[in-house]
Amino acid sequence: MSNEKQKGNNANVVLGAVRVRMMDYMVHFKTDAHTLEFEVYPVQDWEHLPTGKKGFSYIDKENEPDDREIFEEGKCLKKFEGSFCWRGVWEGRLYFTDEEYWGEEISEMSELYNNHIVTWCKDFIKKREPSNYYDE
Repeated sequence: MSNEKQKGNNANVVLGAVRVRMMDYMVHFKTDAHTLEFEVYPVQDWEHLPTGKKGFSYIDKENEPDDREIFEEGKCLKKFEGSFCWRGVWEGRLYFTDEEYWGEEISEMSELYNNHIVTWCKDFIKKREPSNYYDE
């Protein structure tokens, strides 16, 4: 998977898995089932000054604020995970991975979920299943 910086709703797709850069997070979606599942990882942008190369890194789970240029399951800091689907109504669930959050984090995670993840999921589901009737 390329480590090139992604903006907006650009996505990398690999066998039912989609990685989308949203705000200061990389959201990993599993799209190969009726219910979409997602995991949210904070990332840090960087620029290598001598070469001008830009990219991003995941945050090391054990040694914050150290970073990891390559994603490794279980070694990168995960803020929350969840699922989203259409079952006659839109249904989303969130699961938080930490016991404690800063107040500012809650506001940012709420914006990320409500304004970006939900929108992405609805668009994906509507394109995947265009014959359904979606009540907003």
